[in-house]
Amino acid sequence: MKYFDKLSAAVQAAFSVRAVDTDKLLYCVKADMDGEGCYYDTYITFDSENLYLLSGYDRYVKNKKTYEAEFDFKDFCEYSFDDIDKLYVDRYQFTARLMASMKNGGEKQLAMFSGGFSEKFEQFCRRFDTIKKGETPDDSALDDKTLYCPKCERKYPDPNRAFCPYCTKRTWIFKRLLGMFKDYKKQLAVILLMIAVSVALGLVAPYFGTKMLYDDVLTEGGSLYGELLYVILVMAAFSLLSTVFSIIYGIIISTITPNVIHKLRTDIFASMQKLSLSFFTTKQTGSLMGRVDRDSFDVFIFFVDIAPQFISNMIKMIGLVVLMLLVNPIISLCMFVAIFFVLLCEVLWFRGQRRHWRNRDIARRGVTATLSDALNGHRVVKAFSREEQEISRFGKKNDNLYAAEFAKDRRSAHFFPIQHGVYAVFSGAIYCLGAALVLMGNLQLGGLTLLINYFGIIWDPIFFFMYMGNDWARCTDAAGRMFEILDSEPTVKPPENPVEVPGGVLKGDICFKEVTFEYEAGRPVLKNMSFATEAGKFTGIVGKTGAGKSTVINLISRMYDVTSGEITIDGIPIKKIPFDVLRKNIGVVSQETYLFMGTIADNIRYARPEATMEEVVQAAKNANAHDFIMKLPEGYDTVTGSGGVSLSGGEKQRISIARALIQRPNILILDEATAAMDTATERKIQAAVDNLKNGRTIIAIAHRLSTLRDADKLYVIEHGEVKESGTHDELIHTKGKYFELYKLQSESLRSVGLD
Repeated sequence: MKYFDKLSAAVQAAFSVRAVDTDKLLYCVKADMDGEGCYYDTYITFDSENLYLLSGYDRYVKNKKTYEAEFDFKDFCEYSFDDIDKLYVDRYQFTARLMASMKNGGEKQLAMFSGGFSEKFEQFCRRFDTIKKGETPDDSALDDKTLYCPKCERKYPDPNRAFCPYCTKRTWIFKRLLGMFKDYKKQLAVILLMIAVSVALGLVAPYFGTKMLYDDVLTEGGSLYGELLYVILVMAAFSLLSTVFSIIYGIIISTITPNVIHKLRTDIFASMQKLSLSFFTTKQTGSLMGRVDRDSFDVFIFFVDIAPQFISNMIKMIGLVVLMLLVNPIISLCMFVAIFFVLLCEVLWFRGQRRHWRNRDIARRGVTATLSDALNGHRVVKAFSREEQEISRFGKKNDNLYAAEFAKDRRSAHFFPIQHGVYAVFSGAIYCLGAALVLMGNLQLGGLTLLINYFGIIWDPIFFFMYMGNDWARCTDAAGRMFEILDSEPTVKPPENPVEVPGGVLKGDICFKEVTFEYEAGRPVLKNMSFATEAGKFTGIVGKTGAGKSTVINLISRMYDVTSGEITIDGIPIKKIPFDVLRKNIGVVSQETYLFMGTIADNIRYARPEATMEEVVQAAKNANAHDFIMKLPEGYDTVTGSGGVSLSGGEKQRISIARALIQRPNILILDEATAAMDTATERKIQAAVDNLKNGRTIIAIAHRLSTLRDADKLYVIEHGEVKESGTHDELIHTKGKYFELYKLQSESLRSVGLD
């Protein structure tokens, strides 16, 4: 099997039991839900004749020092190629499903999965269709060994970074994280010293309150008989010193850790700003925000809270064991046996409880998925009056969650009393043994009370070490995600040997020479495209949705690099033009506008911060935005919400145009810039654009062909290729693709009385 998900030995065995020759399997993908929407690990694979589906649970069982994969079987299905017409992926907002069009005309849902895996499943579907036709898939892009980890053979999550999160050890991540504290070695040494002294004082203090108090102060004939005030003062002094040292190391660590996290957070944000557009299109905004905010907070909490406790509890554990053995080895060993059996109960409970936690999590995800479906599709539910059906569906999922939580809590309710009973039995036996030793004169009363005191204290570090694994994992996972950003490289890199552009000015002679571009390997969006624009001219690009128009704009702005071919501006290869020159000369107004939190004036001035207020006003007038801005309560000082939510789509678009105009670009790109405006406003903007044509190169994309009829040249794009070119009149006269689009649009406008 070649791609995309690797089968464990346990899964291969499950297939083999069902008479599937795993050596003949070609491709495999793994979904996290089966065809019924239940949370099962579902493997979909095929050979040259059949499609196979295997669902169940992947789990890992510890075997000595390693973990072995096991598979709990749930269901198996087999479909002949003769029964399937094709496979395809049906995408939703956050999830997707793998569908099969059957030869009998029906549709079958094979599996469901998270939306982030859609691309992998689509590649799987294309290869299934290719194999089914008897053809050989092109796996040249997938065969690139540099994209895969040599150890586990899994594909790197980021193709531009040879980092495998599956093989990378947490200790390596943690060592790298500790390296960020290298500038604070002296402070760390002081912290270690303060923690050690604080813990030592805390361990010695019980000696004065138990052994010395009972054996030397309260016992007649003792060395300090009657000196109660002395013991109290010593205990108070020890407690005070321990508290002071704790405060000192707390202050130091809470000072240096924020500095390290502040630098780490700044470096992450700076790294994000340097990455290419392709990085952000493959990541969710919430995930990236979490790298800066939530992940840095998890690391902060670990070093401020968990790390000092780890050092403190380690010293405390070693110190307690030594001191207990020094006081009385026999009782101490009995106490250690009691600790062993109590911890054994805890481990047995934990192991058995994992199954209940898993069932609870599966049931909870089912409730969440059903709730998400109902809320996102509430219009459809209302339209078809399916409220009762949704209530019933949610009720079943909720019942499953109740049953899972009830089973989990019932087991805990039965188990913990047993554990407490074990502790009580051992404690009673230890107290009886201690009392017997005291009566026989082999142990003083103060020594027994000291051991009992230490026996109570030792549980804190024990349970800390048992459960700190979650905090350790959370910290290293968060650090790993942050390092992933820091180590990422931009796909579009500055030129190594930039060409010096005369005066830093680009006129706008843009030339595409046999340009091919692929967002995804093997699926070209542009195919050997060649065309040219003249400096100072108005060029229009038209075509149906998905033809590749916006991709052309992204390539001219060098948001992406071409897969093959070359783009030149004024005869200079675009890859050799410095970024600052390129950005200064190209202004872009896209269909998707975004306004930053701040005043309207600040948003317009964003492209050129040094612009005067007079220039801001003039840019707004040119964009037909001045009039509506002046009607706002604070005019240009009006603060917009995040994304400009207090403004209409047309108003935000006009501010976006003003922002591009104030940059004074020699090349102005309008990517559906008037899509959010009514006809009257669009005409005003068009007049403003006409006023800017003198000496400026304008490239415009628009669905409304009427806005491009005055273009000096039009290019018609279809399926990533230039099909036609010429002026509006020339293209109408030839009656080709452009004529069909224009005629169709005119008829649509005429039908609603807008012609």
